[in-house]
Amino acid sequence: MGQKFICCLLLLMPICLWAQSGSSFQFKAINAMFPDTARANGHEYQGKSFPAALHYQDSSVWVHIPAHFKPTKPFELVFWFHGWYNNIDSATAYFRLAEQFEASGRNAILVFPEGPKNAPDSYGGKLEQPGVFDALVQEVVASLQRQKILKKKQLPLAKDLEITLAGHSGAYRVISKIIAYANIEEVLLFDALYGGNENYMKWIAASEKHRLINIYTKDGGTLDNSLLVAKELKNKWNLNPVLIDEQDLTNLHLINNRILFIYSHQQHNDVIGYQNNLERYLKIRDNAHSKWTGKNPFLDSKD
Repeated sequence: MGQKFICCLLLLMPICLWAQSGSSFQFKAINAMFPDTARANGHEYQGKSFPAALHYQDSSVWVHIPAHFKPTKPFELVFWFHGWYNNIDSATAYFRLAEQFEASGRNAILVFPEGPKNAPDSYGGKLEQPGVFDALVQEVVASLQRQKILKKKQLPLAKDLEITLAGHSGAYRVISKIIAYANIEEVLLFDALYGGNENYMKWIAASEKHRLINIYTKDGGTLDNSLLVAKELKNKWNLNPVLIDEQDLTNLHLINNRILFIYSHQQHNDVIGYQNNLERYLKIRDNAHSKWTGKNPFLDSKD
């Protein structure tokens, strides 16, 4: 299957500093994506070299705790993964990740591991290996304890946490690898469904508790593959993905359907911030959770 990647090139764009509440910190993780042996000698793309020292040595993980976070209540982790030619700082600022996360009101913590730094590469490093993501989750939880955000008696195991994976563009690959071996409840793909089809379809079919939102564009290189996956989910997996134009999308669609394919008229780099899509997707599910009384509406939805 042919794949077309649209490079974000956010490094060439002006970055605005957005006010945010809550608190953030970074730490170095043993189970971060990099360094990794497969990129020990760097990476080459279209005749250009991307040496490991500059692009594949950063083991940083950025963590944001919203001001409304209540550690004594059930909480979730939301992991974000960036696309090509990006890094934690550029993606966080350009896409207003902390601002949208705060506004969602979700009782969750945002976790952002560094990927291939400022490189045209979708490789997920060590997180492609079974078990590594769970180990990273435990490192995140331990770091929250060190920061006095969680108490020792509140430290959950990775298998006991609800986890969302979200990402833009080239993030599709690492997400597709993680869902093949880790316990993931929700996936949000922002113009990112370039491949990994089998893993995504197996994951969404594995449990009625799994929720997938895939927003795609005409020129982002994800249109054909998104339509193919939606078709196969219906014909081969007997599932009912809802395909809808973003202009027609309502909150009820987000609440009542666990498999959404949203066609956007926006550009590749705009699908996250347009109408605060990240905030909206997170908020709607959180609001739906608050209305549930022992039943999961995704299980009872009429697609």
